[in-house]
Amino acid sequence: MKYFAMIDGERRGPFTLEELHSAGVTPDTYVWCKGMDDWKKAEDVADICRFYRQRIFNLMHPSAASAEQSNPTDKQNADSDEDPYADFPISFRRYARQAGADPEIREVEPDYNHRPTSLIPLSVILLVLCCPITGFVALYYAIMSRKAWNEAHRSNQDHNKEIYTDSERQAFSRQAHEYARLARMWCGITFFFGFFAGAILSKFLL
Repeated sequence: MKYFAMIDGERRGPFTLEELHSAGVTPDTYVWCKGMDDWKKAEDVADICRFYRQRIFNLMHPSAASAEQSNPTDKQNADSDEDPYADFPISFRRYARQAGADPEIREVEPDYNHRPTSLIPLSVILLVLCCPITGFVALYYAIMSRKAWNEAHRSNQDHNKEIYTDSERQAFSRQAHEYARLARMWCGITFFFGFFAGAILSKFLL
């Protein structure tokens, strides 16, 4: 299986699993391979996650890696005996088995077809009233979210044709929502700093 990756705004590849790290693919990099409906973050692709987890484990436990290579059948037997409810919290695992709950935990993705909420006004207010440094970071991500969304819906009107494919537009929309998530996080951080600074200042003034 070979993957294409969106790196520095360009589609690159195809890469094998072993080539992804040297190609500069990170957990936030959007990737696609044959059989996938759309571009996904590398951290959301099961095969890539398993490969990176195994690679990190092998780097930290070289002796275990060599033992695994010498006894591949042992690993297969261990995988077959793995508890399918292992991802459930221990306190709820017994109830999940009794209820026959689906052991496969599926993540619900947000709707990337809707414009993310603009946080530019809020980040400007927090920048002025709370903390300029972290407020500027929040404002930066809010602006980048708007730019990514606008880029996803930009078309070449002069030649009456679209600039990007549907998959590339979806990647821009995902990036817009990711920037919006970071903007919300930094707005929260800015508000916390402002609240903390205000509490300390009021303590000295009273």
